[in-house]
This record gives sequence, structure tokens and C-alpha cells, in this order.
Amino acid sequence: MTVDPDSRLQLLLSERENALGAWLEANVQLSSALDHLRQLRATKAEALKARWISPHQLAQFRRWEKEMVKPTDYRTIANYTQHRNIIASIDQRWDGVITVAQVEVDRATNDLAVATADLLSTMPVALASELTGLSVRRLSTIARATANTHPAS
Repeated sequence: MTVDPDSRLQLLLSERENALGAWLEANVQLSSALDHLRQLRATKAEALKARWISPHQLAQFRRWEKEMVKPTDYRTIANYTQHRNIIASIDQRWDGVITVAQVEVDRATNDLAVATADLLSTMPVALASELTGLSVRRLSTIARATANTHPAS
């Protein structure tokens, strides 16, 4: 054996510490991104509620818009038109910001998956499970998914 066993052990410990640190950082980033997205969605829901748009009315409006089937009686048409203007203004205000937040969540999710794969490359699954709090099954699923999308990782 030409490599000093103590230096090999130190290198392994260092790799594990770095991988765990990267995983913890990615986990915090994902948690933060998810909290931000939840907050934005709740704020949009509150804006709709403040304008007297109930979840039922919003669902009905979305169904009308999606199916392009508009109401036929005068009272419902007037209600639809009023709601369309209110909902469109709220959508315009919040949807762009929510989309950006969703992109951040997607990026953070991907970063965590890559960090998980890196973590698993430095230690046994059982140890990674104990350190991260994730089940062995969940870690294995993440590792497989990451291997399929990031073959170089």
C-alpha cells in the first residue's frame, strides 16, 4: 500500500463533510424557496378574497376560460365579465412573480437532488439516511432520478 491510510481517511472524512455541507445548504435553499412560493400564493389568494372572489367562483371562472364555454344567461354573463376583469388584474399582478418563484423551487429541487447524489457517492446510504433524516428509499429514488438526468454527476 503506497498511500498513507491516515491521509486516505482524512480525505474521505473531508469529502463527506463537504458533501454533507453542500446537501444541508441545498436543503435550506429549497426550504426557503418553497416558503417564498407558499407566501406568494397565499398573498394572491388573499387578494382574490379581498375582491370577493371565492375559491368556487375562481374555479368556475377557470373552467369557463379553459373550456372556452361561456355562460349564456344575462346575469351570469354580467357576473362572469365582472369577475374576468378582477381576476385578470390579480393574475397579471401575481402570476409572473409566482412563476419566477416556481422556477427557483425547481432549481433548488434539482440542486438538492444533485447534492443528494454527491452525498451518496461519499458515504453509505444508511449513513446518509441518518444524517439527512430521509429514508433509504427516498434517497435511492433521488439518486436514481439524478443519475437519469445527470449522467456525469
